[in-house]
Amino acid sequence: MHELDDRQDQAMTALKVALANLAMWARDRYFPAAYARATWARLAPFFRLPGRVVGGPDVVTVELRPFNDRRLAGDLAALCARVAEAAPRLPDGRCCARPGHGGHLAGASLADAPAFRRKDGWRTQDSP
Repeated sequence: MHELDDRQDQAMTALKVALANLAMWARDRYFPAAYARATWARLAPFFRLPGRVVGGPDVVTVELRPFNDRRLAGDLAALCARVAEAAPRLPDGRCCARPGHGGHLAGASLADAPAFRRKDGWRTQDSP
């Protein structure tokens, strides 16, 4: 008989629990009230949104591709507004999405801005 080495399984389980706890913390702190009892299945589309993070000396800007679904786009705009209002700080002191200082969450600003849609789905002011 061979002894099973389950150290990797234990590490993966710990990482999955940490990820679930992080998602529930974000849900409780930043998501609209309609998501108060949301499970991972309902939150997953928000965490899987494509986008980019741009770090500057004082601000970290998070740009998210908006949803095509109007309800989810509205929820994303509310989420972005709550994050911008809270102005969370990274451990190094930089602010995430600080309003008025160049930081923004593009999901909220793109959903509200007059824009054109390109074939790749990104909405911008100057793209045909």
